[in-house]
Amino acid sequence: MDQNTIPLPKEYPIPDNFHLNIRQRFLDFFKQQLGDQTKNSIVFLKGAITIDKHDEDQQYRVDQESNFKYLFGCELLDCYGILEVESGKVTVFVPKYPDSYKMWMVVFSNEEIKQKYRLDDVQYVDQLESWIQKYKPSLIYRYQGIDSDSKLISSYPDFPYLSQYNLNDEELYWTLNECRVKKTDQEIEILRYVALLASESHENVMRKIRPGNKEYQMEALFKYNNFLYSGCRFTPYECICASGTGGATLHYVENDKTIEENQLILSDMGARYYGYNSDITVTFPSDGKFDEKQSIIYNAVLDAQRQVHASLKVGVNWGDMHLLAERVITQHLLDAGLLVGTIEELMQNRIGKIFFCHGLGHLLGMRTHDVGGYNKGCPPRIPELSSLRFRRDLEVGMVFTNEPGIYFVDFIIQEAFKDEIKARFLNQEKIAEFMYVGGVRLEDDIVLTANGPEILNLVPRSIAQVEACMRGEDWKQIQ
Repeated sequence: MDQNTIPLPKEYPIPDNFHLNIRQRFLDFFKQQLGDQTKNSIVFLKGAITIDKHDEDQQYRVDQESNFKYLFGCELLDCYGILEVESGKVTVFVPKYPDSYKMWMVVFSNEEIKQKYRLDDVQYVDQLESWIQKYKPSLIYRYQGIDSDSKLISSYPDFPYLSQYNLNDEELYWTLNECRVKKTDQEIEILRYVALLASESHENVMRKIRPGNKEYQMEALFKYNNFLYSGCRFTPYECICASGTGGATLHYVENDKTIEENQLILSDMGARYYGYNSDITVTFPSDGKFDEKQSIIYNAVLDAQRQVHASLKVGVNWGDMHLLAERVITQHLLDAGLLVGTIEELMQNRIGKIFFCHGLGHLLGMRTHDVGGYNKGCPPRIPELSSLRFRRDLEVGMVFTNEPGIYFVDFIIQEAFKDEIKARFLNQEKIAEFMYVGGVRLEDDIVLTANGPEILNLVPRSIAQVEACMRGEDWKQIQ
């Protein structure tokens, strides 16, 4: 046999009833929340649109709008979708292309689209007005709201003729978001698959990258492994491959430096499959062995992550988990001599926030930072936890990340030195000795089950495991 044969891929088979089950779950919740007003109503969604590259005859690659994908499963751009609330029937309206378009691009017939995405009906976009006119809905629900993280407003159907109908632009936003917060068993299986896939790719990077390599080679290896073996062609966000002090930049995406000896590498990369995402971060030493100061910071973050994980259960508030992680990190920095004072003084003055400068984690699903963080009826964002992406009480079916970190961000630390209150808690000389560490972040993807939290990914975490992995050994045998 040819030794250069490429192995067959191991794609995850999506169940035939996947979106049917999601739609039914959503409709049950929707009707329960809104009651009789949903009778003879429709849910009307707008899919992602084609975006031209400036004035070129090319287009940007565009992901399908996540709610459109969630309810209809359809990947095609420039489409609209209608879900009949009472019957559950779905109709997707697609662009009608001229025959000449087929010479350049793949164009499916309406019947092919119907079969491919298991839809009840497929019509052309120019038939939308007549379809709605014939249906005579009592109410049209549109997904309109402002995302709590991006502050951007959602895209929704906005045709002039819709003014003739009763429109509701409030209820769909929070109800659909709420449904997406708690994942179905089938969704969790996809998320588990994509997390384990990304874990294998992370491990491959850790085993092969050494001083002298470029940061972009980590990104290349990761993407190659995902695509070649599992069909994950794209990543959910730009890969973060930071060495040395670059690890102190939270969303470092330049990935252009040469990796040097005795540097920590912070690698935050995820895979995307069927619209579902993983988001995993590992931190490891460039030459395979942590030095003393790197070990102190790494173990502080690992302890915070583990203590949070041990505390996860139904009813626990995520804001409290962030403060727990901050307390653990602060205590470690105090023990290492970077901070002075008592733990209570340090927590009262939020000194740990200087080094742990982002929120503990976020909801995860069809978006990397998934919807529902500050949904209707949930605890609001508060100034003292302004960077936290949700403060909800945890429930079974939630999928979220647990990602504490310590970062030596020069401008943040310099500003703290100038603050009379904060400066008295900071050992400037000792902190200066640790600046080369850059940053450490450890990020796990978690699903909360009735039996407690489950980590979906599988990557080396303890120092012994990380160093064994980089030596090419079976790190999974190390407890």
